Amino acid sequence: MPLLAPADRRILRELLACGGAAEVGEISAGAGIDRSAVQASLGAMQQSGIVTPVGSVPGLRGTRWSLTQHGVEVGPSLVDSELASVGEDSERPRGADPAEGWGFPWRPQKAETPLYADGLSRRSQRVADRAVASAAGPRRRRLGRLIVAILLVGATVGVGFVALGALRVTEITVSGIGADAMLRPGQLEGTVLEFEVSGGDVTSAQMLLDGLPVSGVQRYDTRIVWPVPALTEGAHLVTLDVDRRFFGTARAAVSFTVDGTPPAVGLPRVHDPVTLGEPVTFAGPIEAGVSLRIGEQQVDTSTGSFSLTLATPPGGPLPVVATDAAGNQTAFDMIVPIGYPHTTGVHVTAAAWAHDGLRGEVLDLIEQGRINAVQLDLKDEDGYIGYNTRIPLAREAGAARDLYDLRSAVAELHDLGVRVIGRIVAFRDPTLTRHAREAGNLDWVLQGPDGRPLATYGGFSNFNHPAVRQYNLDIAAEAAAAGIDDVLWDYMRRPEGNLSDMSIPGWDGGDPSPVIVSFLAEAGSMLREEQVFHGVSVFGIAADRGEWVAQDIGAMSDHVDYVAPMVYPSHWGRGEYGVAHPEAQPYDITRASLAQFQQVLAGTNTAVVPWLQDFSMRVSYGPAEVRAQIDAAADLGITDWLLWDPKVTYTTDGIPVSYR
Repeated sequence: MPLLAPADRRILRELLACGGAAEVGEISAGAGIDRSAVQASLGAMQQSGIVTPVGSVPGLRGTRWSLTQHGVEVGPSLVDSELASVGEDSERPRGADPAEGWGFPWRPQKAETPLYADGLSRRSQRVADRAVASAAGPRRRRLGRLIVAILLVGATVGVGFVALGALRVTEITVSGIGADAMLRPGQLEGTVLEFEVSGGDVTSAQMLLDGLPVSGVQRYDTRIVWPVPALTEGAHLVTLDVDRRFFGTARAAVSFTVDGTPPAVGLPRVHDPVTLGEPVTFAGPIEAGVSLRIGEQQVDTSTGSFSLTLATPPGGPLPVVATDAAGNQTAFDMIVPIGYPHTTGVHVTAAAWAHDGLRGEVLDLIEQGRINAVQLDLKDEDGYIGYNTRIPLAREAGAARDLYDLRSAVAELHDLGVRVIGRIVAFRDPTLTRHAREAGNLDWVLQGPDGRPLATYGGFSNFNHPAVRQYNLDIAAEAAAAGIDDVLWDYMRRPEGNLSDMSIPGWDGGDPSPVIVSFLAEAGSMLREEQVFHGVSVFGIAADRGEWVAQDIGAMSDHVDYVAPMVYPSHWGRGEYGVAHPEAQPYDITRASLAQFQQVLAGTNTAVVPWLQDFSMRVSYGPAEVRAQIDAAADLGITDWLLWDPKVTYTTDGIPVSYR
């Protein structure tokens, strides 16, 4: 049986021609033998120790077969010209040694002098030696074969070094998540982490999350892909280890942090009261790396704290937005209330101020130290503007009455050391609604279901119409320019009754409370710039039933400096807040109703300045009844109040001097 089958010799010859190493496909093409036959022959020669598979090397295609060191040494002799001269379909000469040529290391066998040649002369010996050498073949041929063998060994070693170099130089690129990235939990959804491996044994790659193997890893040729699942908040490290055979392990890593917690900001939702017209500073701690915006200003947070000073308090809620590196945001409107000054005052109509006797009684209260503020009507319940206004629409509508000069009145009261509160009856306005109807501006007026103007109060203006709103704002601005200290809004509401029985042009028919609040926000911003205090009178029931008249006390408090609830005992039904006869029990009903307002306004730092009753209806009111209401408020910690008497004839003895 021959040492190698003909097909084996052809495959071995092809390996030698390829420098000692080749793929199955290359050998098949070069030798003209089917791939399966090539694979079978290579397996047989592997058992003989001639060839060996070198495995898969990334970047060098598939499995390669290479001559072993033994194959490098004996391969040329197995396919030399003598063997090749034997037909590929014939067998070796009979009697040939099957192990011939398997010496290690392989060298051509040296011809020896026959035994019978012993004793020849030196000359004869030289001739015999030349004959033996001639029989062994030309020296040049043997030298050439040796050179070819050396070259083949060098080529094979070179290929090995190339392969080893490919293993030694392993590059791993990472995509999908940036190094040291900050991610919110929601951002992980759909995120795919991908490692591209160049060099090294990619089949050996192992991925770890925080030192533990992960599931769901997908392999695509030289790519390792991992759809990232939901992870706990905190720092994470993903590593990929790739075996480099003789050169250890190549590693790539990506670290990132999952953060779904909004940043903390050292500011309260409701600030402590500040002083009107004076600078205000906002300061506190903040997390490192957090961007902070207060109002329109970007604030420096590089030191882990912040400080921002405004020349004057803001004209409304101040937007605060803090954003961390992951994109989490903390956003809120900070309420910055104005510390409302201690106020004890009385209501004065325009006609009363123009009346020497009534004005004199009010001045007496000031002189006696019983009051420190006067509430002076600017626009009253009939829609009349009592002072000498210059507003064109007021003149056009016939609202101007010119009963007193506003600047002179304010100056006179300031000289007496008291503050002036200008009352504006906003949306109960028969004068403006009459003018609007006559001019064909029916959308300025609240209407009934039939489209006709509401008759309630003689006419109720449309608080949703820009012209109506601007008219009232113009009155407030004119008063501020005249030196008024406060603007107190009244009838800042819709009419009582079923909302379905009225139509508000331009409104969608829902609760109009947001429209009322938006007006207060607009007015408050304007008045804050003029350094004027800002308040709103509300129904006594509005603390827990504000939806009846569109008075949302909590929302209103965000935009005013004080709320003035009208808690007149005569206006409560029997049994309200557990009080059997409110009108006859002024202390009990005043305390119970104001306690309800304190509960609603808790945490807002908005002042409560109640309207108290100094007039008689079913029960006669005198000093005791007036004082009972003042004491009830004081027992709750409320020392501010305003007295109401439509006739402006106040009960002097009911007002303590100490409230000056």
